[in-house]
Amino acid sequence: MTGAPGYLPYEPQLIPKTWAEDIWTVDGPEVAYSLWGLTIPCPTRMTIIRLPSGDLWVHSPVACTPDLVTAVKALGPVAAIIAPNAFHYTHLADWTHAFPQAAVFGVAGLGTKVPGIAFAVLDEHLPQSWCEAIDCHVIALGSFTEAVFLHRASRTLIVTDLIQNFEAGRIRNPLVRAVMRMGGATGPNGKPSIEIRIAALRHRAALFEGVRRMLAWQPSSIILAHGACYRSGADTEIERAFAIRGQTRS
Repeated sequence: MTGAPGYLPYEPQLIPKTWAEDIWTVDGPEVAYSLWGLTIPCPTRMTIIRLPSGDLWVHSPVACTPDLVTAVKALGPVAAIIAPNAFHYTHLADWTHAFPQAAVFGVAGLGTKVPGIAFAVLDEHLPQSWCEAIDCHVIALGSFTEAVFLHRASRTLIVTDLIQNFEAGRIRNPLVRAVMRMGGATGPNGKPSIEIRIAALRHRAALFEGVRRMLAWQPSSIILAHGACYRSGADTEIERAFAIRGQTRS
């Protein structure tokens, strides 16, 4: 992407930043998509977890650069690369080339988008090497499926597109800012994109169960792939995002 970014980036870019012990985030360059003739900027973020074995688990990889590869290798060997939904595959090939020993995991339906990459389908039955450190739940909403994760030690929930929290002040174009605000895409309280909200209308039971599971994990913080993360108040933000405050507590 050339020119000034449409969304003021989270600096520094393409450098692992410590979130908690054995978990890091990496902010990547924005991607853009078209909506009603407008170019909508979307910041990207990946998450790295060091498993008890010392191996690394890489979630929703961002742009793969030589310096980032070197920085990741300094943290440990990459054992798993995760495509948490069928929209987060753009950099998958570059990461599998950089780390050919890593196993790739993705949601059902990803294969048509990455025909040259072998991957295992994510479900509730995690590899043994993950089980001590990570919980997973797959939320299937018809045309959209996403796997959400919990890093147990830090009580960090990791969400990709099911909660987005764009900061209005970082959106440079006033018209784009207004459209995103009208669509409910701007914070401070994140929510799913409008496309996901539409998909969920016919799959409310699956969504409700997914939210119930996330709350049952009792996360303390949330890492998001798009926008500002939440260092505290995770349960409140989950309930706000899906407009079901208190309904899952019974």
